[in-house]
Amino acid sequence: MHTRLPTRSPRSHTEGVFALNAPDTLAAALLSDATRRRGVRSTGEPIRIALLDRNQLMRQGLTALLARDPRIHLVGDSGDLEQCITCATHRAAQVVLVSAQQDTAAITAQIMALATLPLGPHVIVLHGDQRPENVLEAFRAGASGYLPWNASVTELIEAIGMVADGLRYVLPTTAKALASGVRTPAPQTVVPGSSRLDVLSAREHTVLERIARGFSGPEVAEQLGITVKTVDTYRHRIHEKLGVHHRSDYVRLALEHDLLLREPA
Repeated sequence: MHTRLPTRSPRSHTEGVFALNAPDTLAAALLSDATRRRGVRSTGEPIRIALLDRNQLMRQGLTALLARDPRIHLVGDSGDLEQCITCATHRAAQVVLVSAQQDTAAITAQIMALATLPLGPHVIVLHGDQRPENVLEAFRAGASGYLPWNASVTELIEAIGMVADGLRYVLPTTAKALASGVRTPAPQTVVPGSSRLDVLSAREHTVLERIARGFSGPEVAEQLGITVKTVDTYRHRIHEKLGVHHRSDYVRLALEHDLLLREPA
C-alpha cells in the first residue's frame, strides 16, 4: 500500500540567503525573527525531519529526543550527505538538522547541497561554534536556523516549527552577538552628544523599543494602557520622523542605540 507523502512548495536558492555585503541587515533580520512570539503548532501534520550527523551516538541521542514530541516525525537519519539528500528528497523532509562537527567549509558545502535541492528542505545547523563569522556564513549558504549545542530541547522544537513556517531562527543572544560583531560605526550626522532618537517623544521612544523587542501592536497597547489605534498613530509619527516602517528597521535602530541591551522601558 502506498503512503502519500506531503507535497512541498518549490523554493529558490535565494530564499533565506542574504546579501554578502549587508551583514548588518542580516543581523537585524535574524534578531527580528528571533524576538517574535513563538508558538506551538496546534493543527496540521507533524513536521517531517531528516537528521545528518556523522556521529552515530549523536544521531541516536537526537532521534530519542525528537521521537518524544508528537509534532515531529523523523523520516530518517544518516551520517552521509548523499544518503541524507536521498532520504530528504524521497521522503519529503521539510527540515534537515545538520548536527555539525566538521570545519566551516564542510558545513557550508552540506548546507548548500541541501538548500539548493529543487524542493530543498529548510536547514537548521546545530554547532558549538557561535562566532559571528561562522553563523553568518551558514546563513549565506542557505541555512534557516542555527543553534548552539547547549540549546534546550524546547528551543530546538521552537526552531523546527519556525523554520518549517518559513522564518529564520537563532537564539536572541546569538543574534545580538552577531549584531555586535558585524556592526561598523555609522558616519556622524548628528550634533555630538545628541541622538537620532532625540526627535522622538518619550512615548514614541517606548513604542519603538517595544516593537523592536518583538511585541505586536495589540501587545504594546495592552502593556502601555492605550488603544491599538493610538499605537498605530505613534508608529506613523516614528515613520515620519525616522523613515522606518518594517520591524527589521525598528530592530536595526534599537541595535544602533543599544536599546535591547538594557531592561525594557
